[in-house]
Amino acid sequence: MKLFRLGSCFSCCLAFWFIAVLAHYASHADAQIASVSQQVLPCSQADGALGVRWIVNAGTLHHAVSAIPMEQQQRYFGTPCTFMVGKLMTQPYSQWNSIGTISIRSAAALENCCDEGVGAVMYDPEKWQFTPEEERRNPGEYACKIAAVVHAQHRLLIVAPAADLVGGGPDRFDRFLRAKIAGSVAKCADVHEIQAQGAELDLHEFQSYVRKASEQARAANPGIVLLAGISTNPTGKSVTANELFACVKAVSDVVSGFWLNIPAGGEACPTCGEPKPEVAEELLNMMSEMKK
Repeated sequence: MKLFRLGSCFSCCLAFWFIAVLAHYASHADAQIASVSQQVLPCSQADGALGVRWIVNAGTLHHAVSAIPMEQQQRYFGTPCTFMVGKLMTQPYSQWNSIGTISIRSAAALENCCDEGVGAVMYDPEKWQFTPEEERRNPGEYACKIAAVVHAQHRLLIVAPAADLVGGGPDRFDRFLRAKIAGSVAKCADVHEIQAQGAELDLHEFQSYVRKASEQARAANPGIVLLAGISTNPTGKSVTANELFACVKAVSDVVSGFWLNIPAGGEACPTCGEPKPEVAEELLNMMSEMKK
C-alpha cells in the first residue's frame, strides 16, 4: 500500500496525516458502539436471496455464469440482502439492488475510499503481505479506527478477520478463540463475517468454531449481524455441495447468512486452484429446495 512505502517527504507527511485522521475518529469509537448495526435492515425470504444474507464477489459471479445462469444469480444475489464486492466495476451487477461493497486488507486502503454507490466496506485482515504486521497484532484496535471513518461516511463496516492471524496449524481456530479476536473486531462493526471455510471438511469443528465466535461477537456487540464463510474449494481442497449444505444447516440458527467464496488461484490464494462454481450452483439449489 502506497501509504506505507518509503518515498518523498510529501508521501511521508500524507501517511502521518491519514494515521492522525484515523486516530481522531477512533477517539469517538466508543460512542459509535451503541449505534452500530441499526443501519443493517432485516432480510427476509420476501426479499429473495432465500431469506439469507450474502457476501459475494461480482467478478467471481461473472466468471461463473456458465454454471450459475445470470437469471439465477440475480434472483439470489440481486437484492439488498447481498453485499456485493466489486459491484460498481462489473456489468450487469452495477444495476442490481445489492449493496455495493469494497474489500480492504489494511487501514491504509481507506485513503482511496469510497466511490459513490458504495454502501459497505469490508475489512479483511489476514496473515498475508496485504495486512501490515501492526494490524495483524491488533485487529480490534484497527477495526474500531476504520469503523469510525466508515460510519462518518454513513456506510456499513463488515469485519472478516482470518483465523490465521494467530498463525497456521490445525489448532488455529482454538487459538483464535482464546485470543478473543471475534469480540474485539465486532465491538465497533455492523457485520462480522466468521471465516470458517477452512474448517468445513470437519462439520463438528466448523459448527463449534462458528458458534463460539458468534458468542464472543454478540457479547461484545449484541446488535451485530453475523455471517459465516463457506468455500467451494478452500485453499484448493475438494468439497462437495452436500458437505457445504451440511455446514449451512448446522449454523443457520446462529448466523444470518454466508460469504460464498468461489476462489481461483492467485496472489490472494496461491493454493486455491481452479474455481468450482458448479459446487456453488448445486448448493444454491439445495438451499432453495429447503426453503420450499
